[in-house]
Amino acid sequence: MSTLPRTGPGTKLCAVLCYAIALAGAGAFAALVLLLGLDLWPFWVRLPEPWLVNLGWLLLFGLQHSGMARANFKNSWTRIIPTHLERSVYAATSGLLLLVMVFSWQPLPGVPFWRGPLVLTAVPLLAGLGLAFVNGQFDHAGLVGLRQAWEGGRDPTPERLLVVGPYRYLRHPLMACLLVLLWVQPVMTPTLALLSGGLTLYVLIGLWFEERDLLRRFGAAYAAYRERVPALVPWRPPVPPATYPAVQS
Repeated sequence: MSTLPRTGPGTKLCAVLCYAIALAGAGAFAALVLLLGLDLWPFWVRLPEPWLVNLGWLLLFGLQHSGMARANFKNSWTRIIPTHLERSVYAATSGLLLLVMVFSWQPLPGVPFWRGPLVLTAVPLLAGLGLAFVNGQFDHAGLVGLRQAWEGGRDPTPERLLVVGPYRYLRHPLMACLLVLLWVQPVMTPTLALLSGGLTLYVLIGLWFEERDLLRRFGAAYAAYRERVPALVPWRPPVPPATYPAVQS
């Protein structure tokens, strides 16, 4: 078990460093997608078997991102690190993996599937802003572990299902923005198509697991919410704002 103080400067510094790594990874990934969409990305490292290299990175990212988020892994992991740093370490690991993946992503042969007008770049840029907006509005500090590090040993805030803002229209607005960022690009090369397709598969599988967890945590309230609100495409009228507590275990 770590000897870091529960709410001391060492713990907070660790959380801030983890946050910086997570931000760097997210920023590098966004730059990769946007520049690949313009067919401009400079490939820093050339490796043999580029298809296998890229598929390996996608598999590793999916295993890390989903595996570390599962309750069984968290229960084991928090025997090694303090509970209030678990989310920070998860965010930093994801960011570090993204950084390495971005700078070793390999170019693939083949002609683009489509070439559209450059003005189309405005759509993924807006999707990126949407990602930042939703992240910033809904417990961003908790998502990246800062709140947990500052709270230390205090009792966590009771978990709630917030049906507000974009969540009145979509159950997963973050993932909807990510999919737009991945696919609505002026140029779709095989290199970008593999990245977008692999991450789309990960998103769909990850949402299946997340929905299962949300049903367990919020019970009938989430089941009713799922029936009334679409997952990724806003084709229904928005539901009224609401807040639901977690089911007592």
